[in-house]
Amino acid sequence: MEFNQVINGDSDRILPELLATGIKFDLICTDPPYNLNKDFGNDSDKLDLKDFLKVTEKRISVCRDLLTSNGSIIWFGIHHYIGFIQTIMYNAGLFYRRMNIWYYENGFSRSKKAPQTQYEPFLWFSKAKNRWVFNADDVRVPYKSTERLKNPVYYKDKKGEKKAWVPNPKGAMRGDIWCFPTLAGKKFEKEKTTHPTQKPEALILEIIKAFCPKDADGHYCGTILDPFHGSGTLGVCCEKLNRQGHHIKWIGIELEKRWCEIAEQRLNSVRTNSN
Repeated sequence: MEFNQVINGDSDRILPELLATGIKFDLICTDPPYNLNKDFGNDSDKLDLKDFLKVTEKRISVCRDLLTSNGSIIWFGIHHYIGFIQTIMYNAGLFYRRMNIWYYENGFSRSKKAPQTQYEPFLWFSKAKNRWVFNADDVRVPYKSTERLKNPVYYKDKKGEKKAWVPNPKGAMRGDIWCFPTLAGKKFEKEKTTHPTQKPEALILEIIKAFCPKDADGHYCGTILDPFHGSGTLGVCCEKLNRQGHHIKWIGIELEKRWCEIAEQRLNSVRTNSN
């Protein structure tokens, strides 16, 4: 199987084929259909609840077996069903690490009978109980205020000894709320495609930096799979990092040819851009 490519096909068929080859992935990061009746060019988002949960269970089972021993799954969902998916992952023998929230202030409401939509959850589960990758220093965020840092902040360690806390020059630890705007308005018109659920590159880049293994020289070097590649954001982000000197191997699977064509256009733009 060749890496760094988009495969046009049904992931429910291709994932077991990948498993049979013995291939393993350090990270599976995907944004599957949420079952909200969106038009992806097929009926994948229009299942009844029983069928949706059944197919999700099969997908997660295969994804689990495709992970390396230190591997993780990042699975985007929607508040309607994320509890079901979390339970399925527990039952599959995966280990819960965190429920993360993609928060966006530029959300909107389609109804005055419910709160404005401003977030989507994404689950992080690991293959192993005590081993996983999280590059905390790579995804630090700016401190909200530096005023309190002008004077030492003291605390007691486990031994009861007084210690001075010093701020990390790279910023504060990232929390489980990931703040990135949606691709709305003129600001994002160059990045936005016609895909109805396209995620921002800034968010996916940050996820890759957080969960992709690194080599001794500090380069990202893991293998990443996106079984629902859509308009190609995962692949685009991997290629942008590779152009910076990293060595990520990735595969994206997408059922609809039109989204594969858009993904290829975006990838060609990254690969031929000399900037």
